[in-house]
Amino acid sequence: MILSQYLIFLFSFIAQPSTATLELEISEFRNMKGHVLVSVFDNANDYPDNEENAIVNKKVKVMQKTHFINIENLPQGEYAIVFLHDENGNEEMDTNFVGAPTEGYGASNDAVNTFSAPKYKDAKFLLEGEKKSLKLKIFY
Repeated sequence: MILSQYLIFLFSFIAQPSTATLELEISEFRNMKGHVLVSVFDNANDYPDNEENAIVNKKVKVMQKTHFINIENLPQGEYAIVFLHDENGNEEMDTNFVGAPTEGYGASNDAVNTFSAPKYKDAKFLLEGEKKSLKLKIFY
């Protein structure tokens, strides 16, 4: 009896899911033009500019002021997110003559800066358990 209870207790730790679902709520889009481009990174070296090295890249048509985006089967661990409201479809962040963004953008933990890219250390979060929900605000 004690052995079976011990085995059940032991397997409850072993059976913890190794992947999780990340639920993103991105709000305050100013219009319904273009797409939102979302990149999920697991290291500071690539974040935020090397999207080809992101763990996940998603492109979703903007159709409402708030979007819900699920990223499934993501290994548990530390991540940072960056996203862009690509209004004109060129898949780049457009800037004005002084370098300030002219399209909406954001990062996890709202770790944004007007004249420099967000820092991984400010945007990072821990993905644990079966799912994590993040509310993200887009900045213009």
